[in-house]
Amino acid sequence: MSETFNVFRDLKLRECQVTNLYIFKNRAQNTNKYKCKWLPPSSRDIRENLGRSPSGKRLPYMGSTGEVDPLRAGKQAIIWYEKLIEKIENIRKEQKYNSQYNLHHYWEIWYSRFCKDLTLSEKNKSDRLNDWNGEGFGLKHQKWSLKSIDQITKRDIADYFSLINSRSRKSQQRTILNKLNNEALDDFPDLRPFVYPVIKGKSSNTQVEHFRRDEWDSLLKKIIELSGNNATRVLSVDEYQEIDTEYRKWIDLYDCISLLFFFYLRAEDIPRIRTEWFKDVGGVIYVKLEKTKQDRLKQDTEHLYSDGYDVWKRIEQRRPDGFLCFPHLDRTKKRVNKNISETANALLQEVVELCNISKKSKMTLTNIRHTAFRLTLEELDMVSFDEQELRLFADNGNTSVEMLRKTYLKYIKRGKLASKARKVLPSNSWLMQKKVSI
Repeated sequence: MSETFNVFRDLKLRECQVTNLYIFKNRAQNTNKYKCKWLPPSSRDIRENLGRSPSGKRLPYMGSTGEVDPLRAGKQAIIWYEKLIEKIENIRKEQKYNSQYNLHHYWEIWYSRFCKDLTLSEKNKSDRLNDWNGEGFGLKHQKWSLKSIDQITKRDIADYFSLINSRSRKSQQRTILNKLNNEALDDFPDLRPFVYPVIKGKSSNTQVEHFRRDEWDSLLKKIIELSGNNATRVLSVDEYQEIDTEYRKWIDLYDCISLLFFFYLRAEDIPRIRTEWFKDVGGVIYVKLEKTKQDRLKQDTEHLYSDGYDVWKRIEQRRPDGFLCFPHLDRTKKRVNKNISETANALLQEVVELCNISKKSKMTLTNIRHTAFRLTLEELDMVSFDEQELRLFADNGNTSVEMLRKTYLKYIKRGKLASKARKVLPSNSWLMQKKVSI
């Protein structure tokens, strides 16, 4: 048998905010202290299946007042209720901000309406879907896309745009983000527009980012490790295809940046480079690009580091024909060439972070080309080379002597001068600390 009171009606405690808060004694529990209970309306019940029992009946929240006097128990029940409401609201807010109101929610709304526009071409719709789904760079794959839209920070946006290599891609992704932000205004009337980083050209007086030799070796070692040590194995086509996709993506990255490094390729070459463009002539590998920068005369590029031969032979064995870099990605769509580079950039930045390599900006495939030129010039000591030798080197890398001087040799010379100065300049005796006898 139980003894039950309605806190609002029976105990006349007008500070009670609801009319269905009760205190009761359950004699079966052998205690004189009152318990309390409250059943929320179904619209406010956050519990799974609205708190229903196996029989289907909705059960109330229950608590203990710790009191034997009904009036004091009623007051404690009010305090319990207020704390419960605060807890429920916090959970409701968390659920609201972490699931229902993220970018995925607004994408479904916007894209559904976008596809119903009969004036838009199928290609336009497909391109917009690619902006969302694109491997590596797509908004769908960014961790912060799961945040409530009003919780996305300036840093989230800045980090995202740093991994996108193309100005046109940055512009398109910004357009999509603005559409989704605008879609959210019905739910968040005070929502501010996203803040985007300013796209600036690099100053000619700023040294380009590259990997030092120790950083480059560390990077390759980590990629090989992430590939399950498969990146440096000799693999047939079938063996390569049978490797788990999680390992295979790191093999693809290893091959991609190896080709960039040994053959001084540009980031834009990566999506279109094919096995058929390479040839083995007496133990030296040559590659002829089918398209060169600003329609320059096509040049055969050969590897200068001897191990470039073995690296190429491994790549050729697992991909004897067709596209070399990330071959599983679809090349039939117009924007996919950019997607391939951005996929590689995302993987590269992940491994840079794993290696604890600190740079002023996010490293991309373009920085691999800078690394290739910089390390070759340093390790060949080409500061002392004459004009003809520099010209031959520049031609081999499909660049110019002027670019080599301005971008690399200038800084190598400056570093050598500083190193030489530190060895020959005398110490300043007036800065030396002397012992004082006491």
